[in-house]
Amino acid sequence: MKKETKEWLNIAEEDKEVAEMTWKTKRYVYAIMFWQQAVEKIIKAYTTEVVNILPKKTHDIDQLLQQAKLNINELDIKDTKELTRAFMRTRYEDLSRKYYSDKKKVEPLVKQAQEIYLWIEKLLNNL
Repeated sequence: MKKETKEWLNIAEEDKEVAEMTWKTKRYVYAIMFWQQAVEKIIKAYTTEVVNILPKKTHDIDQLLQQAKLNINELDIKDTKELTRAFMRTRYEDLSRKYYSDKKKVEPLVKQAQEIYLWIEKLLNNL
Protein backbone atom coordinates (compact mmCIF):
# COMPACT_ATOMS: atom_id res chain seq x y z
CA MET A 1 0.00 0.00 0.00
CA LYS A 2 1.26 3.47 -0.88
CA LYS A 3 2.44 5.85 1.83
CA GLU A 4 -0.15 8.45 0.80
CA THR A 5 -2.94 5.87 0.96
CA LYS A 6 -1.92 4.94 4.49
CA GLU A 7 -1.97 8.61 5.49
CA TRP A 8 -5.51 9.06 4.13
CA LEU A 9 -6.61 5.87 5.89
CA ASN A 10 -5.14 6.98 9.22
CA ILE A 11 -6.99 10.29 9.04
CA ALA A 12 -10.19 8.54 7.94
CA GLU A 13 -9.94 6.17 10.90
CA GLU A 14 -9.39 9.07 13.32
CA ASP A 15 -12.44 10.87 11.93
CA LYS A 16 -14.48 7.67 12.24
CA GLU A 17 -13.44 7.27 15.87
CA VAL A 18 -14.42 10.86 16.67
CA ALA A 19 -17.74 10.34 14.86
CA GLU A 20 -18.45 7.26 16.96
CA MET A 21 -17.51 9.01 20.22
CA THR A 22 -19.67 12.05 19.47
CA TRP A 23 -22.57 9.79 18.50
CA LYS A 24 -22.35 7.98 21.84
CA THR A 25 -22.34 11.30 23.70
CA LYS A 26 -25.35 12.54 21.68
CA ARG A 27 -23.45 15.32 19.95
CA TYR A 28 -25.20 14.62 16.68
CA VAL A 29 -23.94 17.66 14.78
CA TYR A 30 -20.35 16.55 15.31
CA ALA A 31 -21.17 12.92 14.66
CA ILE A 32 -22.43 13.62 11.15
CA MET A 33 -19.68 16.15 10.46
CA PHE A 34 -16.99 13.59 11.31
CA TRP A 35 -18.76 10.74 9.51
CA GLN A 36 -18.84 12.86 6.37
CA GLN A 37 -15.13 13.55 6.79
CA ALA A 38 -14.33 9.88 7.35
CA VAL A 39 -16.17 8.93 4.16
CA GLU A 40 -14.49 11.70 2.21
CA LYS A 41 -11.04 10.60 3.33
CA ILE A 42 -11.53 6.88 2.75
CA ILE A 43 -12.65 7.67 -0.80
CA LYS A 44 -9.50 9.75 -1.22
CA ALA A 45 -7.46 6.81 0.07
CA TYR A 46 -9.11 4.55 -2.51
CA THR A 47 -8.50 7.08 -5.29
CA THR A 48 -4.84 7.35 -4.33
CA GLU A 49 -4.32 3.60 -4.14
CA VAL A 50 -6.49 2.22 -6.95
CA VAL A 51 -6.96 5.00 -9.49
CA ASN A 52 -3.41 6.21 -8.85
CA ILE A 53 -4.19 9.93 -9.00
CA LEU A 54 -4.35 12.75 -6.49
CA PRO A 55 -7.89 13.13 -5.17
CA LYS A 56 -9.80 16.34 -5.80
CA LYS A 57 -9.74 18.98 -3.10
CA THR A 58 -13.46 18.88 -2.51
CA HIS A 59 -15.95 17.76 0.12
CA ASP A 60 -18.42 16.58 -2.56
CA ILE A 61 -18.91 12.85 -2.01
CA ASP A 62 -20.50 12.29 -5.45
CA GLN A 63 -17.56 13.94 -7.22
CA LEU A 64 -15.09 11.93 -5.18
CA LEU A 65 -16.92 8.67 -5.89
CA GLN A 66 -16.84 9.47 -9.62
CA GLN A 67 -13.14 10.27 -9.53
CA ALA A 68 -12.52 7.01 -7.66
CA LYS A 69 -14.61 5.16 -10.26
CA LEU A 70 -16.76 3.73 -7.48
CA ASN A 71 -20.37 2.91 -8.31
CA ILE A 72 -22.58 3.74 -5.35
CA ASN A 73 -25.38 1.76 -7.01
CA GLU A 74 -23.71 -1.35 -5.61
CA LEU A 75 -25.12 -0.21 -2.28
CA ASP A 76 -28.75 0.56 -1.57
CA ILE A 77 -28.04 4.30 -1.60
CA LYS A 78 -29.73 6.59 -4.09
CA ASP A 79 -27.47 9.61 -3.64
CA THR A 80 -25.03 11.22 -1.27
CA LYS A 81 -26.03 14.86 -1.70
CA GLU A 82 -27.31 15.23 1.85
CA LEU A 83 -24.13 13.69 3.25
CA THR A 84 -22.12 16.25 1.27
CA ARG A 85 -24.34 19.09 2.49
CA ALA A 86 -23.89 17.92 6.06
CA PHE A 87 -20.27 19.00 6.20
CA MET A 88 -21.04 22.58 5.19
CA ARG A 89 -24.22 22.82 7.25
CA THR A 90 -22.49 21.68 10.40
CA ARG A 91 -20.14 24.64 10.10
CA TYR A 92 -22.99 27.12 10.69
CA GLU A 93 -24.89 27.18 13.99
CA ASP A 94 -28.30 28.03 12.52
CA LEU A 95 -28.09 25.29 9.86
CA SER A 96 -26.65 22.68 12.19
CA ARG A 97 -29.51 23.23 14.66
CA LYS A 98 -32.09 23.13 11.88
CA TYR A 99 -30.86 19.94 10.21
CA TYR A 100 -28.91 17.93 12.78
CA SER A 101 -30.30 18.73 16.21
CA ASP A 102 -31.57 15.29 17.14
CA LYS A 103 -30.94 11.61 16.62
CA LYS A 104 -33.89 11.04 14.27
CA LYS A 105 -32.60 13.65 11.84
CA VAL A 106 -29.01 12.43 11.89
CA GLU A 107 -29.32 8.65 12.14
CA PRO A 108 -30.17 7.98 8.45
CA LEU A 109 -27.10 9.95 7.35
CA VAL A 110 -24.89 8.22 9.88
CA LYS A 111 -26.07 4.83 8.62
CA GLN A 112 -25.41 5.89 5.03
CA ALA A 113 -21.91 7.09 5.92
CA GLN A 114 -21.16 3.89 7.81
CA GLU A 115 -22.30 1.77 4.89
CA ILE A 116 -20.15 3.66 2.40
CA TYR A 117 -17.15 3.63 4.73
CA LEU A 118 -17.34 -0.11 5.39
CA TRP A 119 -17.85 -0.86 1.67
CA ILE A 120 -14.73 1.06 0.64
CA GLU A 121 -12.74 -0.31 3.56
CA LYS A 122 -13.61 -3.83 2.40
CA LEU A 123 -12.62 -3.00 -1.19
CA LEU A 124 -9.26 -1.74 0.01
CA ASN A 125 -8.71 -4.76 2.25
CA ASN A 126 -9.39 -7.09 -0.70
CA LEU A 127 -6.68 -5.54 -2.89
